[in-house]
Amino acid sequence: MYLDIDLTNRKLGKELLNDARGQLPVDVWMAYFWRHSKEWKPALAWCLNPDDPEFAPIDPQQAVDQAEPLLGKVFVSLMSDSPKKALDPLSTATMILARGASRHQRGRGQAASMQHQAVRAWVIRKFNPHLGFARVADLLFLENGKCPRKSRDAEICDTSVHRYDSPCVKALMTAVGNLKSAMKRDGIPI
Repeated sequence: MYLDIDLTNRKLGKELLNDARGQLPVDVWMAYFWRHSKEWKPALAWCLNPDDPEFAPIDPQQAVDQAEPLLGKVFVSLMSDSPKKALDPLSTATMILARGASRHQRGRGQAASMQHQAVRAWVIRKFNPHLGFARVADLLFLENGKCPRKSRDAEICDTSVHRYDSPCVKALMTAVGNLKSAMKRDGIPI
C-alpha cells in the first residue's frame, strides 16, 4: 500500500529501476502526492491507468444516471439507525461522478497513456536524478529489446536504445513538463 512507502529509503531509487513498469512508481507517486496534499487535486489523476475500465472517463449524463440511485441509498441509510451503511454507496457514487466530471474527460493534447508514463518517469528521475530521459524511455517503452511506440507520423520507433533527441524521448520530456506544471498549479512540490 502506498501509505507504507518510506520516501527517504535510500534503496527506493534502485527498487524503482527494477520495477519501472510495475505498480511501485504509481504507489510512490500516490505516497508523494498525499504527503503534500490533504485533498484530491487534478494532478493526482495523472497516475490513473487509462486502460483500466474502473477509472476510465464516462459520459457525464451516464455518471449522473448511475450515481442517482446510489445517492438514494445514502439518504435511506443516513435516516436509519445505521448511518455507516451510507459509506459504501456514497464512495461508489463519488467515484462514478468523478469519472463523469469535466476535469476527468479527455481534452486536446497528449494521450492519457503518456500522462501515466509521465508519472512513472518523474518518480524514477526524482529518486534517480543522475538518470537521463533517454534511459528512462528505454525502461518504460522497450519491449523484447525494441520500442513499439508509434510517432505522430504513424511510424513505429523500433529502436533498441533511445537517443536523447528521439521522438519517444521528446514526448516523454513534454509529458513530464506538463506533469510538473500540473503539480505546480496544485501546490505539489517538484
